[in-house]
Amino acid sequence: MNVKKVLEYFKKITKIPHCSGDTEKLRKFLVEYAKSKGFEPLCDEAGNILISPKNPKICLQAHIDMVCVGNAPDIEIIEENGWLKAKNSSLGADNSIGVAMMIYFMEKYKSIEYLFTNDEEIGLIGAKNLKLKIQSPYLLNLDSENDKEILIGCAGGVDIKIKFPLKKEKIKGILGKVSVENLPGGHSGVDIDKNIPNAIIELIHKIDSLAFIKGGERTNSIPSNAYALEVFEGKEEIEIYDNEYLKFLRKIPHGVLEYDFEFKIPKKSVNFAMIEENNIILSARANSKEGLQELKEYIKMKTLGCEICFENEYPAWQKEKSPFAIKLQKISKAKLNIIHAGLECAVLKEKFPKVAMASFGPLIENPHSIRERVNINSIKNVIETVERLINQI
Repeated sequence: MNVKKVLEYFKKITKIPHCSGDTEKLRKFLVEYAKSKGFEPLCDEAGNILISPKNPKICLQAHIDMVCVGNAPDIEIIEENGWLKAKNSSLGADNSIGVAMMIYFMEKYKSIEYLFTNDEEIGLIGAKNLKLKIQSPYLLNLDSENDKEILIGCAGGVDIKIKFPLKKEKIKGILGKVSVENLPGGHSGVDIDKNIPNAIIELIHKIDSLAFIKGGERTNSIPSNAYALEVFEGKEEIEIYDNEYLKFLRKIPHGVLEYDFEFKIPKKSVNFAMIEENNIILSARANSKEGLQELKEYIKMKTLGCEICFENEYPAWQKEKSPFAIKLQKISKAKLNIIHAGLECAVLKEKFPKVAMASFGPLIENPHSIRERVNINSIKNVIETVERLINQI
């Protein structure tokens, strides 16, 4: 069965380390596999791989890196009640299931394009620096996470680094460690409206003094862990941060700032992602170019007096209801939607404005966390749907 083969490829991929920023082994595997099937893969300096035969009618695209949380890249797969998950780590179904599907299709279809992009999870770096040119009139991104939806638009985003001008003072007491640990975590975009507790936010509202603080795991994840050193009653002389810092931390925005009631998703959001001493990282998202600029200005106002810089900015993908997306909708019976997360379609659309694009993928829950899991029946549905689309085109 097609799903069995895809799962075999997926399990093989999980044994090859491919955390963001460290994908060389998986890239080598994909290039060697492509050559073994008679393809001539092209590579660029950003780590992207393109397989492009003559006059292709459609391009399939997925990213090869994963968010490594917990024990990852040591991944031990567990199959349970029709789902795949991992023991104490992220699974990497985002987006290795898409990669596995493309490997499967490469066995069957020699006349379509395959684009593997690198380091999507740390700022869409591969897509932004893509030097390879696709030839197809259509591109199907396999990086969405609900087979009941076809995505035709996405949020843009930016990482925000803030440095607070610390002042210190000395008080009498004794140091103690206060921690918030093993919270569920989640994706900083698609999960930001799901009332998942943020370990950093929980921590800063539980302490009264602060000598040190550290928390968060990844810029694009809702923090699961954080700890601080707090001063309790005692006689030692201890240096702590001025109380203004704790007040400042409590005022930093986190969560949904504006909501899109038409599509029932956030329109603007901020994730308080990481902190170490007086260095803070936020990830901000908005569903339009204008919204993202407004969000940046808002954060500037909330952080007056601090050093602030914006990094890894990527554009929103404006809603694209193309005949290609409608064809896929008719085949799949899924609804057209947009997502409050970044998709490479946004960057690729700027590079290839004439290419019609859509995103479609299996049901993945809790990506970027140790609770990540993917539904096996939905994988089967996506494989069959994409195959029908390929044959029709």
